Amino acid sequence: MDRKKILRNHLISVLEMVNPMQLIPKAVKLDIENWKLIVNKTSTSLSSSRPIYITGTGKAAASMAAALEKVLGNRIKDGVVISSPNPLHTPTDIRVLTGSHPYPDKSSIEATNQLIRFIDQIPQDALVLNLISGGTSSLLCRPSGDITLEDLNQTFRMLIASGAPIDRINTVRKVCSEVKGGKLLQHYRGLDIIDLIISDVPDDNPADIGSGPTTSQMVSPKAAQSVIEEYNLTGKVPETVLRHIEAQKEPDHPPIRDGHRQFTLSSARKVSEQAAKLFEENGFAVSRESEPWSGPITDFEQMIFDKIDFMNPIKDRPQIHIFYGECTVEIEGDGKGGRNQELALRIGNRLAEGSKKAAFLSAGTDGIDGPTDAAGAVVDEESIPAIEKSGRLAADHLNQNDSYHFFEGTDCHIITGPTGNNVMDLQFLMRTEV
Repeated sequence: MDRKKILRNHLISVLEMVNPMQLIPKAVKLDIENWKLIVNKTSTSLSSSRPIYITGTGKAAASMAAALEKVLGNRIKDGVVISSPNPLHTPTDIRVLTGSHPYPDKSSIEATNQLIRFIDQIPQDALVLNLISGGTSSLLCRPSGDITLEDLNQTFRMLIASGAPIDRINTVRKVCSEVKGGKLLQHYRGLDIIDLIISDVPDDNPADIGSGPTTSQMVSPKAAQSVIEEYNLTGKVPETVLRHIEAQKEPDHPPIRDGHRQFTLSSARKVSEQAAKLFEENGFAVSRESEPWSGPITDFEQMIFDKIDFMNPIKDRPQIHIFYGECTVEIEGDGKGGRNQELALRIGNRLAEGSKKAAFLSAGTDGIDGPTDAAGAVVDEESIPAIEKSGRLAADHLNQNDSYHFFEGTDCHIITGPTGNNVMDLQFLMRTEV
């Protein structure tokens, strides 16, 4: 039994099942007979002449837009979305602008300005379908005040390297942006908006998905300041960022917004359920975490490794345990990698050092793990010793946060290319014998 191949193939199958091209037509339907748009069984009245406009941002935006064109056809009057470069699926008529990820660049700012100009000219009688997915925090970018793009990126590199979780990073992002934290809503000027969301955050809170550009919320400079202090970045963060945060007033209440509905179409939790169903259909005994993981990679590593002892596969029926979520890595080296590859290397190294027999896969559902072309990696107890025979040492690569180069060119690397989706990370733990 090729355990690594089995886990890899199941990952590919799950990603195909939850691709926006498959997901959107199931969630969004056009009832021509009764002039209604139906999203997750909730109806919105249309007329034969009411125009529908599409806006959106995120790694899945282009795929979502392409799927909506198939559902709505010529009922779409016009549309503009911002995506990462080289999306898997592209719409025919909706314009796709590109920004940069994981850090914004000038293309992100220019794309954001173009999107805002487009939103500003949408007529008041229109219905707007706004597509939000992970990656929006980088792809949608307009820094506040005197903050430069360079200073903004330096701040977020520091926060990410510190191991701060995504909700704490987003707290700072919202204060430093003119479009995050609900601030993009001002450009919709009371338009009737439906947000279609693919979640990439642990609790599926729309305020945190892509830093919540169209979710009305409190944006607190005091909270942003506390994040910087908590991670010992006072005096390290660029002066323009600190001055801007200190100059902002604490809001009394979030802005009130009528005519705005939000639907979360997919999330890590839903995708993990699909994965469990697929494994069960293929004859595996399956268990699954009830909540997404969020926290340091060291704690997640220990949790996964401990889980092996509680897995008791019966003869001819291997057991699978499914984890999902995102861990944080405090970067100390200058190597190349991502949290999924590092997690797989850590687990593989532990398996090699002990007597437990298991296979483990960790991958990003967007097909991109950190600044690499890999989605993640899959290992078993034999993987690390086999690679170390080539002269690469797991301990050295872990010390340098260099998991990519450890796995490079081996059958452990998972390279899918961009998937057109983004619902956090998936982990599969497989045990065939005790």
